[in-house]
Amino acid sequence: MSRGGADFEVRTADWLTWREAQAEILGGATHVGTEFLPAANCLGRALAEDIRSRATLPPWVNSAMDGYAVRAEDVATAGPSTPVRLSVTGIVHAGEPPGGPVGPGEAVRVMTGAPVPEGADSVVRVEDTDAEADVGTVQIVRSRDSGRHLRPAGQDMRVGDVVLRAGQVVTPTRVGLLAALGVEKAAVFQQPTIGVLSTGNELRTPDQYDDVISGAGVPESNGPMLVAAVLHAGGRPMPLGIARDDVASLEEAIDSASDADALITIGGASMGEADLVKRVLDGLGFEQAFWRVKMRPGSPFGFGWLQHGAKRQAVFSLPGNPTSAFVTYELFVRPFVLALAGHSKVLRRTIRCEAAEELRGPGDLAHFLRVRLDGSRGILRASLTGVQGSGLMRPLAEADGLAIVPQSTTQISAGDPVDVVVLSDAPGAETFGSPHGVSDSG
Repeated sequence: MSRGGADFEVRTADWLTWREAQAEILGGATHVGTEFLPAANCLGRALAEDIRSRATLPPWVNSAMDGYAVRAEDVATAGPSTPVRLSVTGIVHAGEPPGGPVGPGEAVRVMTGAPVPEGADSVVRVEDTDAEADVGTVQIVRSRDSGRHLRPAGQDMRVGDVVLRAGQVVTPTRVGLLAALGVEKAAVFQQPTIGVLSTGNELRTPDQYDDVISGAGVPESNGPMLVAAVLHAGGRPMPLGIARDDVASLEEAIDSASDADALITIGGASMGEADLVKRVLDGLGFEQAFWRVKMRPGSPFGFGWLQHGAKRQAVFSLPGNPTSAFVTYELFVRPFVLALAGHSKVLRRTIRCEAAEELRGPGDLAHFLRVRLDGSRGILRASLTGVQGSGLMRPLAEADGLAIVPQSTTQISAGDPVDVVVLSDAPGAETFGSPHGVSDSG
């Protein structure tokens, strides 16, 4: 144990609310460059320009059913005991021209998606006919389809319509829409590069796990977690490994990330003797935007800018406890990564739930509790995943969302409403039922 005078850092805290911190960060986000990619390779990217329709779709009135195109007045009296007999003058499949018009007493057999011939104003489903028991004629036995099952031309889109807008994310259905628009390549924003640097002499990687078992170190979980989180948000992670708690190691690691669009440092963000990150950044010309947020976990979060030649790099200083690192990443870093990547919606979805148990907060800080969601009782209920310590991984890994206990609130009683930031959007995530009061903030 060393002796001597304490070397705690003294720094004035800004104490922004988490909403103020979020706004400050997003206010500095600028888009990275653009590129053209084949439509199928655009999945997850944000479109860089509006896309207009070059065709009217569908180009003609078409059938919504397999059945017979008829005139409503011809089948108005049809019933099981009063069938109407019509002459079948043709058949049209999807993709074929509509053929000649339908006249009085006539019908044309049509398939779903087929153009409806001129003169017809109804499609009678095949179930309401005798399916041409006598070749060349059809008997209509119900009139319920009069005026129905016609899909108008241009119902999907018309020439010149803005169908997709810049900033929208390309989803699987939008890949299909791009194909429907005849787009082979689309302009999308490039993926931002995000450096991820863990700090601390105590950290041990899996190959050093014997130290963890013996109590001589702690697992390095933050770096892999946030590298995965950046990848999941559509960024390009730059893993920087672990910097030791000394100035030279930190300077070397930070300098190695000078080409990144943003840098995440994890740990060394508070006021301890080994918390050197802010001091090293200051020595490199760091422009601090703010330090400390009125929230728990994650209060000693900081944000600012480093100048690397002509490049201005955003720097996020995250606390070292895993939950603190993850929560501050979700609230502040992830939206910034998405904004750099050109997305118009950058915030997680927040939904109104019912507290399944009492949820407590510190009162002077907004509290983000790790909760699981359950919709099995017909309403979405939020319950704690376990002990809420910021150094614990299991309750964090089991969380479906972050329940918000607002600043100045010390308690949300069981049965009361609570807002939850939803985290579980990975493939295969369980359904939460059909909650009431759902709102989409991102």
